[in-house]
Amino acid sequence: MSAEEEKTMAIHQVMDRMAAVQHKSQAFVDRINRQESLTQNQIMLLFQLRLTGKLNITDISERFVITPGAASSMCDRLEEAALIERVRTKEDRRVVNIILTEQGERRILDLFDRFATAELDKIADTLSKIQILMDEIIE
Repeated sequence: MSAEEEKTMAIHQVMDRMAAVQHKSQAFVDRINRQESLTQNQIMLLFQLRLTGKLNITDISERFVITPGAASSMCDRLEEAALIERVRTKEDRRVVNIILTEQGERRILDLFDRFATAELDKIADTLSKIQILMDEIIE
């Protein structure tokens, strides 16, 4: 096999594995979202808010690679469901942060109720390994 054919095969394998990881990641979010009415992006936004404490519309649009208008619409739906709220900062009333409500916090925890702690630990360990490998590739 020539060097060019080997490289073509390697490229194919990388694309195939990336697609498989993306598919499995989406399947996992679908699994935790099985009985929910939220979209994957809405769930991921709730996760991001739980991890960061707050985000503004610009942060959300950059993290999700969507327009500020689309980020605002996503927040509108979550606000209507009482999962998030918009809070103006005291320093600059023009700045609006998005935070989780208590109901949003409970909703996130409820998503993971069907998993045992040992299973969650295994999932976190596996995702950590993937993250380390991806960090090595990106750097």
